[in-house]
This record gives sequence, structure tokens and C-alpha cells, in this order.
Amino acid sequence: MDAMVAPDGRPATFDGSAWVSQDGKYWWNGAAWQPIRRKQGPNLFVIGVGLVIIVAVALVVTGVIRPGTTKPAPPTMGVSNSKIDSSSRIEFDSARPSDCKRLNFQIVFYDKAGHSLGTYESDFKSNVTVGESHHYVFYTIDAIPTSAVRLTAADVCSG
Repeated sequence: MDAMVAPDGRPATFDGSAWVSQDGKYWWNGAAWQPIRRKQGPNLFVIGVGLVIIVAVALVVTGVIRPGTTKPAPPTMGVSNSKIDSSSRIEFDSARPSDCKRLNFQIVFYDKAGHSLGTYESDFKSNVTVGESHHYVFYTIDAIPTSAVRLTAADVCSG
């Protein structure tokens, strides 16, 4: 037999470097027919992911998307987070809707039944600014009643 028969059943042709089947799918390596690997096209998944990343970076750079720039919640106006720490120490947070040059607090203590146990007037705080939350700690001269379980504080601006 003079002609080499390729896997497609037809005679192979020599292309100058190797024997190739007529359908172009196989080549002869001297021992066996090997499939010809065609150059694959571009990986569209990788291109798609790359484009998504480029678009996201472009949006962040141009300012259309601002990652992590959520504004903190505005402070709660009035007194919040009040607690009795000991028989002579109380603390709470306070924010005002307006500036105040001289501020003090009228603090009322209550028992479990909701009965008023007494009033304490705090020291004056000066130059309290609008919309900022401030943390206050007060020490009383007289002991806070032992039956006190909660307190309310009203801010009084006098200047």
C-alpha cells in the first residue's frame, strides 16, 4: 500500500511538516494519529468578568458609586442612654436642637412602680453646640435612693 490511510478513511496528504488527514482533523506523529488542536477563541467569561471589574472601578473613580460613604445617623435629640451607675454616679447622652451657652439638667429618679423619688439639678455645662451628641457623667453629693431603677433628665438652657 503506497498511500497512508487517515482515520477519516481517505488517503493522508503531506503538508511539508507532517502527514495530515484530508478532513484536517488528525496528523501523524510517526506512531499514531493525533487530533489537531484548533486554536480556541477568546474565553468570553474572563472577558466579561474583566469588563465588569473595569466598569465598577470606573464608576467608583468618577463618583457615581461611593463605597462605604453612608452618613452616620443623626443623634437623637434630647436625653438618651441614661443609667444609674452607682449610689452617687449617673450618666447619659444628650443632643440639642439649638446652641446653648449655659446648660444644666433637671434629673428625676423613679422606683419600679414609677413613683418619683426626688430631683437632682446638675452642674452647668457651657457652650453646647447644636446637633452634637455629648456624653455626660454626674456625681451626686447625696446618695441616690437605693430603690431608684431609672431616671429622666430634662435639659434647661439658660443662656
